[in-house]
Amino acid sequence: MFLSRKDGISAMNDINANLILPSSMCSDNLSISEVSEFVVKEMRKNDIKKLYGNKIKQRKDGKQFYIYIDRKQYTSTTYNGLIEVLYDNFYQFCDSSLEDLYPEWLKWKRDTSNVTGKTLKELQFLWNKHLADTSIVKRPIKELKAKDFIILFRNWTKDRTMTSKYFNNVKSVLNGIYSYAIESEIVSNNPIKEINMRQFSYKPVNNDAEVFSLQERQAILEHLKNNNEIYSLAIQFDFFVVCRIGELLSLCWEDIDGDYIRIQTQYLSCQTMNDDLSFNSRTYDNVDHVKGNTDQGFRYMPLMPEAKAILERVRKINPDGKYIFMHYDRQLNKDAFNRWLKKYCIEAGITPRSSHKIRFTVASLLYSKGVPLPNLQQLLGHTNTAMTLHYLRPVTSRLETYQTMQTALCM
Repeated sequence: MFLSRKDGISAMNDINANLILPSSMCSDNLSISEVSEFVVKEMRKNDIKKLYGNKIKQRKDGKQFYIYIDRKQYTSTTYNGLIEVLYDNFYQFCDSSLEDLYPEWLKWKRDTSNVTGKTLKELQFLWNKHLADTSIVKRPIKELKAKDFIILFRNWTKDRTMTSKYFNNVKSVLNGIYSYAIESEIVSNNPIKEINMRQFSYKPVNNDAEVFSLQERQAILEHLKNNNEIYSLAIQFDFFVVCRIGELLSLCWEDIDGDYIRIQTQYLSCQTMNDDLSFNSRTYDNVDHVKGNTDQGFRYMPLMPEAKAILERVRKINPDGKYIFMHYDRQLNKDAFNRWLKKYCIEAGITPRSSHKIRFTVASLLYSKGVPLPNLQQLLGHTNTAMTLHYLRPVTSRLETYQTMQTALCM
């Protein structure tokens, strides 16, 4: 519905006789929402003037107006400009929706944490796929209740198309926006925290397929034992340690210390997110920090005789390189590592899995052979044992499990 300019001005005057329609709004037709938004904004600005107007000060040189509120300084070159600044601070997100806050949250997360460009891209993907086109993200965040999210979550999980892990990943986007909104004092609580997540049905996960079995590990090592290609050697070595792939690819010869190798850097792909949420081109770099617990992240990894033998084979083809795993004077990268791993798995007749599953496999194998959980946590560089437990999977075949149970339970 639209009002004439005359009727629009009349409507505003009925609300507040002191409001003057700006020239930018003097068009032939004004929508009711445009008039309403202007009126509400002007009334809020008048409230700010009544509350803080007499506390605004001007510097002696006349170049700046300023005010301190809760020990925070707000400034502008004009009095009205400072009122606008205060309005933006107090009311900018007053009626904001999740959709409005989403880009601000991503930039806030980028600027206030050590989050990687890769993670920011994943969060964008989850938002675009599961949230961007939903009605709930367009409603004012202050109106949203736990029941609204229960309806959304039931819709996501009703056909068991999401695993519990994937569901939690998508939910983390919403929780992240709420964390930003709470810190920005837009809302005071997160209604999602009130929901019992056990009421939803998730897609079952086949944990057996997540790792290489003991037999598959042995089959790959046997398949590659005479293969001295650098990616083959890197993959073989990976099956004797529990490094992250970025840690493995950044290892230097000088990191070797007798029967141990020092984990202290990562080779990571880096992408930075711009303010418009676009990303710069991807680059690779060695960073002097490791994922997880800083205290546990920097650690020494034991080198078994087999691992040391593989390193000797590598040294013959890369004796002078700074990094252990190099190809034509360049470090190996994760994408190429996984392509070669897939190739070798297919050759060996094994279902291909990613480099990260090697880490799962070795951790599970060590645990099954009696390595205590706290020791395994330290080897993995985890913050806590709960994360370590998440890595553990069965690495024996069903037949071996049957035989073990038969031995233990049958006379």
